[in-house]
Amino acid sequence: MADLANTLCAGCSEKLVGEVIRVGDSDHFHVDCFKCTQCSEALASTGFFARQDKYYCSKDYHELFGTRCVVCSNFIEGEGFTVQKRSYHTRCFKCSQCGGGFNSGSRVLFDEGRPICETCRSKTQASARLSTCKGCNKDITGRSVVAMDSDWHVDCFACYYCKAPLAGEYMVKDGHPYCEADYLNLFGQKCKICDQFIVGRVLQAGGVSYHNSCLRCQVCSNSFAEGQEIFTQDGIFWHTECEPYLEGFGDSEYFDDGGEEEDTPGLVTDDVADVADGISDLRVEEN
Repeated sequence: MADLANTLCAGCSEKLVGEVIRVGDSDHFHVDCFKCTQCSEALASTGFFARQDKYYCSKDYHELFGTRCVVCSNFIEGEGFTVQKRSYHTRCFKCSQCGGGFNSGSRVLFDEGRPICETCRSKTQASARLSTCKGCNKDITGRSVVAMDSDWHVDCFACYYCKAPLAGEYMVKDGHPYCEADYLNLFGQKCKICDQFIVGRVLQAGGVSYHNSCLRCQVCSNSFAEGQEIFTQDGIFWHTECEPYLEGFGDSEYFDDGGEEEDTPGLVTDDVADVADGISDLRVEEN
């Protein structure tokens, strides 16, 4: 302890007295001061994650910075990887047609964003002899685009709204392809709090949409779980268990003397992509 005489606790900035925890190369904490930056849970006897000189419990770290597997939607811990901007658990990365796994060195192909093995791809190509463009109903010669289970001339596969040719990802609504910008402007949902379009998971409470990271309890600042019962009044939300601690917020600008509490039975979690037929990839072939 002699060499810590002039060292201050990284949590409370007081002198280090009693039992001390060293984290990393230079941070020292009183045992009671080593807490999660987000929820203040004690970290001295549990696992923790560090990011930009801040420390988090496992739950908050994954909610704030974690990556979800596109197959099972769970956070990826341990082995995982990203292919074509999509992240997978190693155990979830399988052929989308036969369900077989991929061995080391196996060739992985993609059909509209879904992984497919060479065997299934060969079967698919043998059974599909499409030669008519879905856009103009004319025969296709040369390069073609395979998208939405149909063949297209490259120039015919275009955004239904702005008519610009589509390359890479596109979005589908009522059987028509759209570029991402037009799809969001026409059909997208905006977060009530940050006023930005929501791509991916969306929380809905009281008929209003929110980013999961934006909707938080006014009292404890933690997020809400899917289906969790909450209360809302005058544009703010709180957990039912936090209501006893709500005293003191009455003078907040969020409250109106004439306002009444509204019991919101639970959050509804949806995926914006489900509103359409999905976010898809296209592939180009040579006839």
